[in-house]
Amino acid sequence: MLIMDEKDMVTGLTEAYIRQLAGEQSFESGMHYYTMGAIREPFRQGMQLGGECSGSQDEQYMVKIALKENGIGEASCTCPRGGFCKHIVALLLTYIYKPGAFRDLNSLEDMLTSFSKEDLIALIEKMVQREPSLLALVERRGAMPPGSSVNIESVRREVGRALRHEAPSDIETDLRDLLSLAENLAQKEDWLGAGTIYQEVLDGLAASYDDELQEMDYDGAIAAIAGDCVDGLSECLDEGDYDSNTRQEWLATLMEAELADIKLGGIDFAPGAFDIILEQATEEEWLLLEERVRELIPENGDWGRQRLVNILAVWRENYGRHDEACQIIRELGTVEQRMFLLVREGKPGEAVALAKEYFTKMPGIIINLARALTDAGAAEYGVALLTELVNSEQPHSGYLEWLAGHCRQNGDLEAALKWQRALLLQSPSVESYAVLHEIGKELGIWEEVRTGVLKELEDKDKYGKLIEIALYEGDVKRALELLPRAQAGGWRDYRVEVARAAEEKQPLDAIALYQEMVETAISRRQRKTYSQAAGYLRRIKGLYERLGYSGKWEKYLAALRKEHVRLPALQDEFNKAGL
Repeated sequence: MLIMDEKDMVTGLTEAYIRQLAGEQSFESGMHYYTMGAIREPFRQGMQLGGECSGSQDEQYMVKIALKENGIGEASCTCPRGGFCKHIVALLLTYIYKPGAFRDLNSLEDMLTSFSKEDLIALIEKMVQREPSLLALVERRGAMPPGSSVNIESVRREVGRALRHEAPSDIETDLRDLLSLAENLAQKEDWLGAGTIYQEVLDGLAASYDDELQEMDYDGAIAAIAGDCVDGLSECLDEGDYDSNTRQEWLATLMEAELADIKLGGIDFAPGAFDIILEQATEEEWLLLEERVRELIPENGDWGRQRLVNILAVWRENYGRHDEACQIIRELGTVEQRMFLLVREGKPGEAVALAKEYFTKMPGIIINLARALTDAGAAEYGVALLTELVNSEQPHSGYLEWLAGHCRQNGDLEAALKWQRALLLQSPSVESYAVLHEIGKELGIWEEVRTGVLKELEDKDKYGKLIEIALYEGDVKRALELLPRAQAGGWRDYRVEVARAAEEKQPLDAIALYQEMVETAISRRQRKTYSQAAGYLRRIKGLYERLGYSGKWEKYLAALRKEHVRLPALQDEFNKAGL
């Protein structure tokens, strides 16, 4: 192994550290790329590393890495995969083992200071000839020449160019460059120029952020730009003084961003856009915005319709026009919106009638209605509705949970016990058992209740849940007794949980379970299950040593290795685990 020079030792880079960051697969692929010499033109500039890496299809990817004193700050690559990819690994391995291959560069500012204007122009021309995409950077700067107003058409063209890129990282980079221009203008208090850029970027994103772009934007970096534009427009509207056309255009763009989020299903695209409209729009400005919202209502389903109608209603509520807001909901709202409006208007019976007619198959809406009825002082209507529904053939567990919680909160512990017991038997869980335990203790009848529910769960063959309950109660002996009955046909292997629980007071039982799991893992003949087997063996080793049975451990391991001597991958996993 080559020795890193002093500058590498400062960063603390090691193979193990890189493997940890990249993951096994990316690290191994990156090691292959490094070995094949895929890194070209590597350089170091201060604490920045860079270089090109040849891809599998002869494509060249640009890799950039920011070092810090004890490791890596940030790393990026222009490849489609994203994340800590094999190309980043290859550059780092090159840096560790071939540091002399890296050219040390002065800062760009230092290098360019000595150039004359003519030299700089000639250099830029050659750079654009070699890489035509750089022309976009020149045009982007031309959209905002020093001392001049922003050229809207140039900005719009640059936004369109950015959104036509195929790689999401390229889209993000170009749009971020535009936002940097806007931020510089804002720092100079050119609020009109900054707002114009924010508006054009947000407008382009709202129109283009469809399902395809959303799928490409796997980490949300492009959508985050829309949020930054909303914040930027908010600041510009607060700080500047504009003509009516500019204000209307900016507010319309904010509304289109809100509508884009509704179209996308509510992903928090451009969050806060509607809040700014509420703060900023005058009555006259709002009328034009409302016209746009109203024209979309007929073409939307219930969810989108609710969001759109809510926009119209919230505007009116914001100015104290409660009656108008209610009328909007009556005229344009969904059945669900009208139902909740009836609750607010003190008509719980009518609300429940709508619920029975339309929503008995939608437990989420029913439970929200019960909560709303309680908040409105009409809890008895919610209790009656859910009681009726839980007496149906297959009551939803959420109804039982709500009834139990409501009754307990209101001091009716016997009813709470009844509903919580029904919930546990229908949908067994440790959490539900714990609540039942609390209620039973408050009533002073826990042991009787416990005996009954455990018997019923056993009659239903819920042995897995009974094991979970036994472990919750710290009854390892009972968990061990139940374990054989839970093994047959079950999808979940409880042996790990029971073995861990048994380690302290019943170590021999734990060892027996771990040995079973070692054999199961080996029998599956996969590298990952061999690794699992090695993990179980480490625990067996620890238990044997704690008991003073080191000889038994060595004998067991030797026999296991001999039995599977023809499985080199297994032996390798044992070695890596230090066994």
